[in-house]
Amino acid sequence: MKERILVVDDQCDVADSLVRLLMTLGYETKAVYDGRQAVDQAADFLPDMVFIDIGMPGFDGYQTVSRIRGHRECAHAILIALTGWTTGEDRQRAYSCGFDLHVAKPMNIETLQGLLALLDPSETESTTARIRSFDTAGKKATQTAGR
Repeated sequence: MKERILVVDDQCDVADSLVRLLMTLGYETKAVYDGRQAVDQAADFLPDMVFIDIGMPGFDGYQTVSRIRGHRECAHAILIALTGWTTGEDRQRAYSCGFDLHVAKPMNIETLQGLLALLDPSETESTTARIRSFDTAGKKATQTAGR
């Protein structure tokens, strides 16, 4: 079975571009353009990974992630904030609201490949440990880039 990835962004071109790329890579993907729709779609689509923009009208990314986390069927999903909101405070709030990872826009291909590797079932390390490892590496890369 193909892994399912849901992309949530109010900028349709951003969401659609990522969906097309993910489809080309062999994933089953779907784009939605607002948080309310994302909550409903997540319960029906049962994604393995969800990219969620934070700065959306209506349900923002914080509200969206907390509602998706409320769906028992989505407990396995890796929820990623893909956002232009990149301060330390933004990152901390994302984690406290239920995101597994916080990734800055624009996302480069190496970061995307690293995120998609989290879906690899052949890994012996738990998904949680791989997320922590990825996040630590991402923080170090961000800190180094800022110097």
